[in-house]
Amino acid sequence: MLDVTYRDTRHRVTELVASLDTDELRRSVPATPEWSIHDLLSHLVGGASDAVCGRVEGAPGDAWTARHVAERHDACLDELLAEWDRLGPAIEAGLVGQTFDGPNIAADLICHEADLHEALGLARPDRVHWYDPFLPVMMRLLGRRLRGIASVVVRDEYDDEWRCGSGDTTVTLHADGYELLRAMFSRRSRRQIRTWNWSPAPGTQLVDAFGFFGPRDDDQPIPRLAP
Repeated sequence: MLDVTYRDTRHRVTELVASLDTDELRRSVPATPEWSIHDLLSHLVGGASDAVCGRVEGAPGDAWTARHVAERHDACLDELLAEWDRLGPAIEAGLVGQTFDGPNIAADLICHEADLHEALGLARPDRVHWYDPFLPVMMRLLGRRLRGIASVVVRDEYDDEWRCGSGDTTVTLHADGYELLRAMFSRRSRRQIRTWNWSPAPGTQLVDAFGFFGPRDDDQPIPRLAP
């Protein structure tokens, strides 16, 4: 399943960025504000190259991702896409039979696809692309992070429900599934998370548990639903 997810998402991202002009490729990505869209694509291609070559020292740290960007700083769009096209089948073969139990290269691509949509002011990617297995697994990871902090009943807009964490405090949360996933990937600010439909209002520890890569304080674009 993850192999198909990676392949299909790679094709969607390729089609999207191939349509961009030079100014759009230079546009800053709010989720990764030090990166342009060109830089983000360089990371996706560089991460794939490192995975194929086994060059994963320091992954997924800042120095590792910065190297992807630096090594491809002068690469044109066609060169980046050609390299990714060469690497893709090997990545996808390596994902055959794998299960998703936390951030990996397929989840990274799903996350960055949404980063691109938000940077370009596009509608969010369709739910069918990101829901399964990513949101249920990330909700399970949230449950582990909330042990001893709070017991939280989370429901999305389709009434899918997850019971997360444990503790003396019981909290209910009704939130959009896309927003839940984005928050788990540290793509929503503390303020944005606090504005969700909570009862009672969440404490700081609960809010910060949503940022798998750490909490953030800069508000992020909220994309519209696709028509």
